[in-house]
Amino acid sequence: MQKKTLVVAIGAALMVPGLALAQKGGGKGDKAEPDSVVELYGKVYPELVFPSSSGATAAGRATCTICLPAEGENAVIKKVEMESSNSRFGVRGHERIGKDLKAIFQLETQFLLDQNNTGFAQRDSFVGVAHKAFGTVKLGRMDTPFKEYGDDLSFLGVSSGNFTSTSNVYRHIGMGGQNNAARFHERRVNAIQYESPDIGPVDFKIQWSTNEAKTRIVDTAGNVTERDPHVLSMGGKLELGAFELLLGHEIHYDLFGISTNVPSAMRNNGATSTAHSKDKATEVALKFKTGIHTFEIDANEKKYRETGTTTTGRISSYKNNAYMFLWEARWSPTWRTAFQYIRATRGECTRVNAVCNTDGLEGEQIGLGFAYHFSRRTYLFVMGTLLKNGYSASFNNSNQQEIAPGEDMRQIAVGLHTNW
Repeated sequence: MQKKTLVVAIGAALMVPGLALAQKGGGKGDKAEPDSVVELYGKVYPELVFPSSSGATAAGRATCTICLPAEGENAVIKKVEMESSNSRFGVRGHERIGKDLKAIFQLETQFLLDQNNTGFAQRDSFVGVAHKAFGTVKLGRMDTPFKEYGDDLSFLGVSSGNFTSTSNVYRHIGMGGQNNAARFHERRVNAIQYESPDIGPVDFKIQWSTNEAKTRIVDTAGNVTERDPHVLSMGGKLELGAFELLLGHEIHYDLFGISTNVPSAMRNNGATSTAHSKDKATEVALKFKTGIHTFEIDANEKKYRETGTTTTGRISSYKNNAYMFLWEARWSPTWRTAFQYIRATRGECTRVNAVCNTDGLEGEQIGLGFAYHFSRRTYLFVMGTLLKNGYSASFNNSNQQEIAPGEDMRQIAVGLHTNW
């Protein structure tokens, strides 16, 4: 009988949205804080996506020095796709272990409604301790603070992992295969993070993470070089009434963000190379709310630098700027609209004893959408984006398809969102 009762209790917890299982500790009355809490949460937002494209750069036309050659044909196939983006299910909780001190945990799983290859707890998952006066320390897998502070206004609440995400233009580069070693919008593994306590209008986070891939390289002259791929990321927010000011800074050590994206003859990240890389990004964002409208303006600068090589023609540096404007309006409890505009400049580059140009490497993304709410948690959404590439650029916001240099992509989607 006890086993049957336990099975029923677990089943009820899994079926009731937002149910928290708690054990009350000391205290008076019903408002006593529980000693421990376990909470189930999640959101699901599948959609049908209709992609199309045009304008690939003609074969034979010269592209920028560090870009792929023009292909002459559009790579995007016009078809109907089903996406579930970052639909997810999680369990999180805390246990009181002392005065103003809690142990905390979270296990978050992305699940793909259109496939059958879900892996457990591959999203933000960690364990840590939180103190009311001294802040929080977490260990595990987490989004970087740079990712969290800025690009704060989610497009209709569904942009995470979606083609409306701004990250692939705003925080990436438009060359090569868009290897994410160059992107400043990641979830890092092997991470330790400190988060500030409640100190009024200010909060901040700092994170250090390692790739666990430290190597020792000995060149032909016997010189020893150690590579230690790791990331330092930080960010903060200041609330000023209706305004929020957000700042972020991140450094990638030995991730070779440029070498993983330029043509192979220019790369410095070979297994026997003694080169190093240090890539940095700094961002600022201003968020403002007035009445039914919320606005956000963002800007960043990304700098990639690789040193320790004297081979003519190898990549030395690249930098560019990106800008973004977001607007959301809640016209009624039922209707909501969103608009986005993102632009990345072509930037500038250098190579070892060789010329380097970035002609045609700019890109921009324009998005528009609306949502119809059946309830606070459930709504229908329709949205679309136009991604425009310069003739050398290959910015790509598709989860399923590659894109040719200069190709412009249009995507329209209709979907349903619910959360608990």
